[in-house]
Amino acid sequence: MSPHSQEDLFNRFECTQCGTCCQGEGGIYLSKEEIITISRFLNLSPQDFLKTYCLQKNGKVYIHTREDGFCHFSKEGRCSIHSVKPSPCRLWPFFAPMLADQANWDVARNSCPGLAPFETLEDYLIRK
Repeated sequence: MSPHSQEDLFNRFECTQCGTCCQGEGGIYLSKEEIITISRFLNLSPQDFLKTYCLQKNGKVYIHTREDGFCHFSKEGRCSIHSVKPSPCRLWPFFAPMLADQANWDVARNSCPGLAPFETLEDYLIRK
């Protein structure tokens, strides 16, 4: 949708810290390096981290959600592993698929109050 850099997108973004982005099973996949980094941060072995907090499907490892539908690491609306959070979390709401087309932008803006007022990515860039 837009050739703007991630830095430009984030410099304009005002997070409301609502925690909505931490809800729902899905796309928080982890690289091998992230598994090791998060495991160390939590003082767990990678095996214990995977067993306790992750789900493996389609050849990838994902952070699983709690019974309430929120990420295991969401504590009172804040990320308890913020300093080592995985790439999809660091990139939200400007994760590449969300910028691919209008339908994906609509998904992002409908789940993120910081984007909600902006009909399109271009609108966000112009008005910010």
